[in-house]
Amino acid sequence: MALKLVLAALVPSGSALLNVAPRLVVPCRARAAVGTTVMCDADNVICDPDEMPCFPEGFDPNYPWFDPRTVVGARASNNKAGTNAQSQEAEVSSASESELDRLLLSFNFDGSTDAEVHSCERTIFSSVVAEARELTTSYLTSGLVQRCVLQHETLSQALAALLSGKLHETLPAAFQYSAAGGSRADSATAEEALRSTMAEVLALSDVKRAVVADLLKVLVVDPAAEGVLQPLLFFKGFHALTTYRVAHVLWMRGDAASQGAALLLQSRAAELFAVDIHPGAQIGNGVMLDHATGIVIGATAIIGSDVYMLHGVTLGATGKPTGGRKRHPTVGSRVVLGAGSTVLGDISVGDDCVVGALAIVTKDAPDGSTVIGVNKIVSRVEVPATEQGATQSDDYTWYYDI
Repeated sequence: MALKLVLAALVPSGSALLNVAPRLVVPCRARAAVGTTVMCDADNVICDPDEMPCFPEGFDPNYPWFDPRTVVGARASNNKAGTNAQSQEAEVSSASESELDRLLLSFNFDGSTDAEVHSCERTIFSSVVAEARELTTSYLTSGLVQRCVLQHETLSQALAALLSGKLHETLPAAFQYSAAGGSRADSATAEEALRSTMAEVLALSDVKRAVVADLLKVLVVDPAAEGVLQPLLFFKGFHALTTYRVAHVLWMRGDAASQGAALLLQSRAAELFAVDIHPGAQIGNGVMLDHATGIVIGATAIIGSDVYMLHGVTLGATGKPTGGRKRHPTVGSRVVLGAGSTVLGDISVGDDCVVGALAIVTKDAPDGSTVIGVNKIVSRVEVPATEQGATQSDDYTWYYDI
């Protein structure tokens, strides 16, 4: 529940441009019944009588001043909720604040130390275990959480068990003898070889950082995620991205056997998750593939950190001969790629950009720009609210007037 309290002020709103349905955000239990009566305290702060935090009068979490689909924006929105809310949160007993809540607000995808990453991983896995125990009462989910969560001691082991169970069925049995999996006894199965390899790679510090950041990114930007167990078990975008991260490590080893194993994982992930990411691509930390179906990322693509990508996105080449040179896009950090958008060629999409749904981008997009249609860069025209009949636009509705 403590996790929900922090996330209540971080939930992103929808936008027709990005093909995300608008959602009404109200404090905690009030979300279960939108009609729940809210009350005001002596400082005129609108509150759910049973829950914290509270939103100050005039604060609308559905339209924050800064785009909450990036971690930076979500934290800024949370901080702008007002000094009243901050003072009330300070009165909450520290015992009621989980360590995960604090990490969610302080973790830096690229800058946190390895020790902080390790601490965050342990905290996340503790939350996963606690949430998993609640699923043991169902015949449908009990076996899943026992096999993929409760039998393991670390997040890396749990993810390896989950993903190897999904991926192994169509893998050739010869995989057990690959350089990636190492030499196996004759009785070893393909799944055992894959699980061992994935657990080894996922325990590497750089990969662990990426996976932890990916999970935190989901918690920040996706109101459908009620905790960390849901994306870990059920979000195929996270599964595809984690499979890529293992394949990328194998690809970078450079020998033919390891690269063959990496391509094997790419092929199986494309079949299973409908997400095709070449293992040679470079992807930063804290990336969410939302819905994920139809995403294609080419071999020389580079993607920064804190990136939100919807289904149907293509980061591809133009088809023109490049003579072995880079042929796929470079996408900066804190970028949003809308559903069905296509970015082609060795071009740059700068930091803090938004690429609208179904946009086609074949030219460089400068930092902070918004691209729609075919290479059309648009910007909001600020209208002073004092003009006759004019209303000041917000960070979302200005899109609708394009």
